[in-house]
Amino acid sequence: MRVFCWRVLMVSGDYKIGYKRLFGRIAEDLMQLENLKPYPIMEVDAFTSKSDVRLFVKVEHDNAGGSDPLRSIKRKPACIMGLFADEMNPKKDIWVSASSGNFALELGLLANEVDKKVFAVVPPRTPRRRIETLRSLGVNVVMVSEEEYDLCPREFTVFMVRALAKRYSNIVNVDQYNSVLNPLAHMLLTAREIDEKFRGDLTHIFIPLGSTGTFTGIYEYFSRLNSKVKIVGVQPTGVHRIPGVHNVVGDCKWSPEIFGLPDVKETKILTVDDRSAYEALMELEVEYGVHGGPSTGMVFAAVKREVESGNINKDSGILMISADSSWDYREWNMEVLADLKSDFSESGREYLEKYEEILDSRERGESRVIMVKRLYNPKVEGELYSLEKFEEKLTSM
Repeated sequence: MRVFCWRVLMVSGDYKIGYKRLFGRIAEDLMQLENLKPYPIMEVDAFTSKSDVRLFVKVEHDNAGGSDPLRSIKRKPACIMGLFADEMNPKKDIWVSASSGNFALELGLLANEVDKKVFAVVPPRTPRRRIETLRSLGVNVVMVSEEEYDLCPREFTVFMVRALAKRYSNIVNVDQYNSVLNPLAHMLLTAREIDEKFRGDLTHIFIPLGSTGTFTGIYEYFSRLNSKVKIVGVQPTGVHRIPGVHNVVGDCKWSPEIFGLPDVKETKILTVDDRSAYEALMELEVEYGVHGGPSTGMVFAAVKREVESGNINKDSGILMISADSSWDYREWNMEVLADLKSDFSESGREYLEKYEEILDSRERGESRVIMVKRLYNPKVEGELYSLEKFEEKLTSM
């Protein structure tokens, strides 16, 4: 995969090729990679029948099917960014990244193929089972304390990794927040997959905001090639329990550098609280069979709110992005739902019992670790470090 994937990124030797042809040629070659082939876009027929709009879900995972349980929307940028880091820094075998989970998992899969060591600097409230999954894949996890993190939430891990990359010459910072390759991956793949499926029949795309690479890439593509489609970003509140997403617009003092690419005035950013996100998550799984992670519930809650408030016209075509599956969130979701239970609406409480039965039927954490090792065959077990111990490790390497 390494040689092929890098070769297709360098096809611009034919300088007479037009922009659209070159863009399409790179994308088509990337799509031939087995691990980047898209899953079919799902239409949520039951929602369509009762709301007078057509709702589609672009699942960037195997929908808890178990064939490739770690796949998420981060695979595309992680593949391109990791291979670029390898090509530009062939003698550096340590990759470090600030990640709450999915990006680090995808880097870990690639690193296993190209013989790199991955260290993921994660927030303190990262789900415990996600940390176990990372380590089972061979990713070394650097835990930041709550005291350190709360000095500057989210920014702390990002800026700390950037500082470490300047301080230690033997590491490469694979920085998803500040690399144009992140949105480029979604321009070449995600946005193009959507456009080819709908051919102008889509009116809205709802996207969760995390590193903002997906949002930025899809916006850049459609603003140029199909500007009639409205791009809607969805973020959590400032304090939240939805893994993998961030509050980017509003009270946040720092936004990812790549988020500065789109004209935010031309887009719409919606904010969803935890209760609404987890109620929508349960509805989406129980009623419609979409096995998304918590951020998928957040996006669906935003879609419902816009439809019910009349902000979206009848007969519109809506696509929402489901960034990852519920496969690795079993224990996390059960814990959050227990805390939110008293705040749920009547319909939310009705979904809760059915949703808990679904979660109870899923693999436990220990079984998931065994499954990861069997499916992905990692070469080593990842270690757990504090920030202080990690710096000591870097100094000794």
